[in-house]
Amino acid sequence: MIRSNLRTHPNALARAMGEIGDGWMLLTLWASLNGTTRFEEMLQQLGVARNILSDRLRRLVEVGLLERRPLSPQSKRYEYVPTARAQTLREPLRQFEAWGERECPAE
Repeated sequence: MIRSNLRTHPNALARAMGEIGDGWMLLTLWASLNGTTRFEEMLQQLGVARNILSDRLRRLVEVGLLERRPLSPQSKRYEYVPTARAQTLREPLRQFEAWGERECPAE
């Protein structure tokens, strides 16, 4: 859920959290930044429920982090492409992932 009350918070980290929303939004964005742009591919890669992914993609488009593009002019299927705004999150997310690898090892 996008926390609108956090989007106006005086703390920049809180505002960023309000914009990104939740973990599924972050993982969906990270997948797109790493080249997974089609719904079915994301669904399989992330292991998330279809309705959750659909909602998070819609929200990421709404906040300007992803752009929804038809696969071809007559297609009813879409891909979700990171915007320039999303690209600015690539390095911070890469660092956060590296921290997770160091500090939160898989069991």
